[in-house]
Amino acid sequence: MWNSNKSLQLSRICTKLVMVLVVVCAILLPYLIDIYRVYSSYYTEDTTVKPFMAILYSCCVPALIALFSLDRLLTNISREQVFTGRNVGYLRRISWCCFAVAGMVAVAGYYYYVFFFGAIMAAFMGLILRVVKNVIEQAMLIKAENDYTI
Repeated sequence: MWNSNKSLQLSRICTKLVMVLVVVCAILLPYLIDIYRVYSSYYTEDTTVKPFMAILYSCCVPALIALFSLDRLLTNISREQVFTGRNVGYLRRISWCCFAVAGMVAVAGYYYYVFFFGAIMAAFMGLILRVVKNVIEQAMLIKAENDYTI
């Protein structure tokens, strides 16, 4: 039967798989761009491909930082350490990574307009994570206050 522990384990496995996928995509990015260039008339010149590749490579860094932080967060939750300062820090780091990616993808929107939508989605995800971080932070303060109450 499905339970929260199995869901947590699935989340941790998926997080690690996505980490591997980001690294593999970063390694294969030149080949993936070449394949895309075959089917698209937009990226035909090296002057548009190189900045686009630089943006995609630079997005890999905050993506991996966010995924590592998510893995640490899930590890803490599996240890039943939910309302802790570390988890608040992990959520803060993940949200800033979302905002960083949003900024980089917005720059990519200069080359291809559809990336502006990706930037909006990344910024929205960062905003949601900031709200969740604030909720966890307040819950942590309430928990600390309750622990000192007799």
